[in-house]
Amino acid sequence: MGLFVCNGLAKGEVVWAERKAAGAQVAPFPRSRAWIEALPPASKKAYCHFMYKTGEDEYQSLAEFNETPIEEYPSVRTIDISSYMNHSCSPTCWFVDGGDEFTGLMVAARDLVPGDEITYDYCTSEDCELNASWECRCGSADCRGHITPQDWQRPELQAKYASHFLPHITAKISEAAAAASPPKPPPPSLQPVDASSSWWVAQLDKSFVMPAAAATAIAGRADRWDLIKHAAVATDLDTLNRQAAMLIIHHSLKVLRNDMVGGFVQSGSPIAKGELVMLLPPNLLLWDDQVPDLNTCLQIGKTSTGDRLFSSSITPADIDNFLCHSCEPNCRFLIGQDLAAGLIASRDIAEGEAINFDYDETEDDLRDLTPSGGVDRGGFECHCGATRCRGEILGKLFSPQYKPEAPR
Repeated sequence: MGLFVCNGLAKGEVVWAERKAAGAQVAPFPRSRAWIEALPPASKKAYCHFMYKTGEDEYQSLAEFNETPIEEYPSVRTIDISSYMNHSCSPTCWFVDGGDEFTGLMVAARDLVPGDEITYDYCTSEDCELNASWECRCGSADCRGHITPQDWQRPELQAKYASHFLPHITAKISEAAAAASPPKPPPPSLQPVDASSSWWVAQLDKSFVMPAAAATAIAGRADRWDLIKHAAVATDLDTLNRQAAMLIIHHSLKVLRNDMVGGFVQSGSPIAKGELVMLLPPNLLLWDDQVPDLNTCLQIGKTSTGDRLFSSSITPADIDNFLCHSCEPNCRFLIGQDLAAGLIASRDIAEGEAINFDYDETEDDLRDLTPSGGVDRGGFECHCGATRCRGEILGKLFSPQYKPEAPR
């Protein structure tokens, strides 16, 4: 089991966060080592399997263990996906300072693209022999081969993860540095991060009222407000993002590349006609005058006075950036009142087939209005190869209509 990226995540973006006031149904109770050692063998094994250390004598496991009778621990199952975050000697994530709001905060250690695994190096949190040594098969170029509770003591790892060890590990490194002869400088504390700058954290805040820039310039513009007032925000938007990720997993969608189109989305399993193939939540909404490149957006609405509203991706690595056009597509779009865009199979889609739609279905105007070198508005010469290929895609108001060939 593992945890994998479905959409792009920029370096420094929050990947995992545990609030101090999350509540007993979400946050696990801290336990002492003596309490863990006193558990019956089968219950102790179950608890330690999901356990991680958060203090010198403080351990946490699943929130499900909070109220479950001890004898039932071996049968506990979890839906908390963070429990499937594996170790790697070249991790994609690491710990940062959670401040007063979070007991744990983890950010991307580099830019992540669809298919990357969410991992961290266990040496940054674990130093207890309750977690046994084991053979590592992470496959990274600098794999240590064998993971032990003493790995935090290795100088090369202390240098590699400086400012990313949890406080109880940092304290042990400081003690060892002070006892050295001659004494060594203490390690830095956890790297401070302003979690409020994270888009994913901000959307769950109660004060969050409208995605991105969509709410700008609506003063005195009732038509704009009418279009976006039902857009999904906060927890509703978070739910849509989770559903979108599950669809990507369910259909085994992946981004592949070739010389003809660059990137494209391929189905990893058969999809029946009428099925929901993808979901594009309104994560980033932009008005016409805020869009630099229509190749990165999807038109999802138009006001009564003609102002167009677009749904854009968060990062260039988001999977929806790689949806290709076809004049005879296998999918069509439906836009919900909450401004989520659903991609529906218009026919049976075979395993290994590229997912595509007709750009004219959503876009009114893709013409390049600044041929002297201005912004690319997204129009292009089409080479989809379909029998009914229109040859040029300029938006449904301006693209040439298909005309059947004259009889020979």
